Amino acid sequence: MNPPVIFIPGDWLGDTMAEALSGQGNQIVRGPAADEVPPHVDATALLPLLQRADVLVPTPGLRVDRALLQALPRLRAVVAPAIGVENIDVAAATELGILVAHGATPENFLGMAESTVMLIAALAMQLPYKQRLLAENAPRPRELFSRSVRGSTIGFVGMGRIARGVVERLRGWEAQLLYFDPYVAQEQAPAGTTRVPLDALLQRADFVSLHVTLTAETQGLIGARELSLMKTTAYLVNTSRGAAIDEAALCRALQERRIAGAALDTFAHEPLPPDSPLRAFVGSDHVILTPHIIGQGREAMDSLRTAIAENMRRILRGEPALYTKNPEVLARWQERVARLA
Repeated sequence: MNPPVIFIPGDWLGDTMAEALSGQGNQIVRGPAADEVPPHVDATALLPLLQRADVLVPTPGLRVDRALLQALPRLRAVVAPAIGVENIDVAAATELGILVAHGATPENFLGMAESTVMLIAALAMQLPYKQRLLAENAPRPRELFSRSVRGSTIGFVGMGRIARGVVERLRGWEAQLLYFDPYVAQEQAPAGTTRVPLDALLQRADFVSLHVTLTAETQGLIGARELSLMKTTAYLVNTSRGAAIDEAALCRALQERRIAGAALDTFAHEPLPPDSPLRAFVGSDHVILTPHIIGQGREAMDSLRTAIAENMRRILRGEPALYTKNPEVLARWQERVARLA
C-alpha cells in the first residue's frame, strides 16, 4: 500500500516538520521555496504536484478554490498552518466532502490577544515618540500627551477568540469595553462588554481594535466614512486582516491627523510593498507597523507545528482533526475517505 502523500509548499514548515511527518510513514512532496513564492501562487503550475496529494498544507498565498479542489481527486483534507483560512473555499470543500483543519491553538490566538493589549498600551503611552527622544538624545519634553488606558473606551470590531482574549487580559484595567459583531448577541459576549452598532462604537471609542476574518462583509469595512466618525484623539489597531481597512483612506486620515494614530500588523498586500504609502509612517511618532508577526513567539510557533502534526495523524487515521474548521463535513468526509480507500 502506498504511503499517504502530504504536500507542503516549500520551506513554510521547515525541514524539521517535513522530517517528522515523513517519519510517520508519510511521503512529503515539497513545493517551491517560500522565499521564491510570489504573494499569489500559481496553482496551475503546481498542479502536477498537488494532484498527488492526500493532504494539502497551503500557505496563505495559495488560493484553494473550488476549481482546484475539484482538480485534486485524491485529496482528503486541507490543513491550514495557522488560524486563517481565507485562502480556502471552505464551503466548496464541505460540499465535496473535504475536511479543512487549521491551527487554532490557544498559544496562537492568546499570543495575538497579548500583542493587541501591548499595542493599545504602546499607543496610549506614546512609546514610538519616547523611543525617538532617547535615540536623538533629546531633552525631556515639558509636556507629554500620553494617556492612560485606564478610564478609556476600547471598541472591538469582531468578538471572536482573539477579541475575547483581549477582553480577559484587560480585566482590571478599568476601561469601558464596547463591541460590534452581528453574529454575537449580548448574552453570548464576555461579561463587561456592551454590544453597540458600528457607527456608535467608532464615535465613542478611544481605541478601535479590529478582530475580523476577511469576507465580502468585512472587505474595506473601515473606510473614509468610518474613519471620519472616529475621534481625532482615537487610535486604530488592526491585528486581523489588512484588507478590512481602506489603506488609502487611512493614510489620508493619518497624514491630516484626523485620528491620533494607528498600530497595524497586517496589510492588504503582504509583505508590505516598498511603494506602499503606509511606509511613509515607518518610524513616526504615532504609527506602529509590524510585518504580520506581532503575536508570533516560540510557544505559538511550537504549538502550530504540534497541531499540524496531530491534525495529520488524526486525518490519516480517518478521525476528525484536532482543530476542524468545518465539523459539519464529517459524515460526508468519512464517505469520501472510504471511497478513496
